[in-house]
Amino acid sequence: MPLTQLHRAHRQGLNAHQASTGPDNTDDAETALYLAVWAHSEDRWELARHHAHRARTLDPHSEFARLFHLHLQEGHAPVYDSPEAFSAFIRAGGNLQLYRATSRALQQIYQEQRPRALLDIGPGDGLALLPALRAAPVHAPHVDLVEPSTALLEQAAGALTRNGFAHRAFAATIEDFTTDRPDTGWDLVQSTFALQSLPPRRRRPVLGHLASRTRALAVVEFDVAPVEDPFDPDWFRDCAGRLEGGLREYGAERDLVGAGFIIPVILGHFATHTRTNHEHSVQDWVHDLEGAGFTDVQAHHLCDYWWEPAWIIHARGHRPA
Repeated sequence: MPLTQLHRAHRQGLNAHQASTGPDNTDDAETALYLAVWAHSEDRWELARHHAHRARTLDPHSEFARLFHLHLQEGHAPVYDSPEAFSAFIRAGGNLQLYRATSRALQQIYQEQRPRALLDIGPGDGLALLPALRAAPVHAPHVDLVEPSTALLEQAAGALTRNGFAHRAFAATIEDFTTDRPDTGWDLVQSTFALQSLPPRRRRPVLGHLASRTRALAVVEFDVAPVEDPFDPDWFRDCAGRLEGGLREYGAERDLVGAGFIIPVILGHFATHTRTNHEHSVQDWVHDLEGAGFTDVQAHHLCDYWWEPAWIIHARGHRPA
């Protein structure tokens, strides 16, 4: 069945099981993959596994189909619960160039602004932060780390300790952290690929609070255009094509990275209840920051990437110097 017909059935309110009945709708890999994603979005795990296996059989060269099926076989643990897949993800493929560019951009900010107190929201294991601090001026800032993954936070804090950087580490979400410490302030707040984890309605109060507690903000995020309907055949094909290219950037670690991180993150685009990322366009990020009270908001292209290009956004808060 062509994707246009399946998409029409999806828009008409049919579920994946209904769309799968009758004549075999999985006579090609693309259709089987579409039905697998659809079934997954409805938590129909057995049906999703059936169609993912069918897609893999019909196209044994599809890494999307193979790793989707592997992900379904391994379970549905949250992607940040274990750091191994995420750590491998950011240390290979296009992330090598991406994180080098991010660290250089942060380094330049430190050199220009000379912050004494720095907050890093969602630093992961410190891959972007540590190289920037190493190249910072003689008087490196005191760093507050706020990271909900205890395993990743321990790695980041350990790296800062070994390199002699003063810091405090908080195993918390940024929402809980700002609630518990409403009066804490910084010269600079930064976040690299982390604020997207907050849904927009929960993100805006956080940004509003930060605007009053920092003199400057630096955010690195992907420029992702709004997706009205991820099951639209054109968007689905484009997404699958980019994903296929991204997965093939990895070698020996492809199974770990693909099944353990990339695939579950991408699947979140198709089911709001399982989303771990809420990406926006750069224009939307600028609008949100201005609405939160930041001023002089400026965005600059940072680095191209297989998913979407990364940008860095600078803004001024209104905490007194």
